[in-house]
Amino acid sequence: MSVNRKPFLKIAIAPLDIVFGERSANLTNVEAIIKNLDEDVDILVLPELFSTGFKKDAETMASLSEPTDGATVSRLKELSDSFDIAICGSFVCNENNDVFNRSFFIKPDGTAHYYDKHHLFTMGGEQNIFNAGKELPEVIDFKGWKIMPVICYDIRFPAWLRNHNLKYDVLIVPANWAHSRAYAWIHLLIARAIENQTYVIGCNRSGSDEYGEYPAEDSFAFNYWGKDISVRPDSGIIYCILDGERMDIDRNKFSPWLDADSFTFTKSQEV
Repeated sequence: MSVNRKPFLKIAIAPLDIVFGERSANLTNVEAIIKNLDEDVDILVLPELFSTGFKKDAETMASLSEPTDGATVSRLKELSDSFDIAICGSFVCNENNDVFNRSFFIKPDGTAHYYDKHHLFTMGGEQNIFNAGKELPEVIDFKGWKIMPVICYDIRFPAWLRNHNLKYDVLIVPANWAHSRAYAWIHLLIARAIENQTYVIGCNRSGSDEYGEYPAEDSFAFNYWGKDISVRPDSGIIYCILDGERMDIDRNKFSPWLDADSFTFTKSQEV
């Protein structure tokens, strides 16, 4: 337990209906969402590729890509600072002419943390569009909580997310996960919560695109027992409150993490 950890962390999940290719419109929608959030929210979670959406066309996605100091991250940093809130999601990033599906965790002090999606969804053609990230997800300290953002399809790969020695408290998963596969999405989120004894936040987009429907109800927050702790007011934003003291007590009382296997990755990563 961190002595400096905020006792309770409040998270807002925004299942944004993404307007494809319209960065400005999507950022305007995010600003409107932030202005209407509960005042005590610590973190706002946005969907995967929230500022552009996705299309299975490498040329189109490359044209929508931008650097980390581009319009998307720059505007989010302004909003994070103005409203004193951390913001997490992913966007199409261009780095040295390579295109990545890059997650961000932006703190109100202007600090930004990034992670490039490692597991690309081959059934959706992502391997022809994005470069796969080669680094393990970073564990970020925010208000004393240890937070690890990943992206969508990553949750199918439990070794990649293994919570060795309880290194993280919250797993955040921005996604574009069609409702036709919602059964898998829900149960994978629950499984990652239970096996890692961690809170899991799954923020899916809403609306529809050529790949399917995305009901706003397909975003969730689960606690470390796999219990749904989502609170769904009429605003369409989903809230949850994370209890750090209760988590510590329960982790100490029931501790399968002590019996976990130790392993290393044999590609380019090591744990």
